[in-house]
Amino acid sequence: MSIRLTSLAIALAVATGCGAQAAPHSGPPAPVSDPAGVLHLKPGHYAFRLAGDVRVGEPIRCFTRSGKQAGGGAVQPRGRGVGSSTGFEAMTSTDGRVRITCPANPGNA
Repeated sequence: MSIRLTSLAIALAVATGCGAQAAPHSGPPAPVSDPAGVLHLKPGHYAFRLAGDVRVGEPIRCFTRSGKQAGGGAVQPRGRGVGSSTGFEAMTSTDGRVRITCPANPGNA
């Protein structure tokens, strides 16, 4: 009896693991910083903490999935933001949350 329960538990664990891998990836991919400290982002919405994840003045470059540049700017001081006609936006709230939007289909890029 215990062999059956063990086999069932193993089969369930394997099925659960396979299902998790097959599930679609949610959210934007992880950001990548190049050696010069420029944050390279793919299309999506990102949230960072000022001083913990990013710093004021850190350059941001957005790229489409095909690798074309899709706008960019820099992390702004608390309470400030920046945007462009491509759809790029970087806003820093007064509490230090940095929200960045990189466009999937940039308007003028």
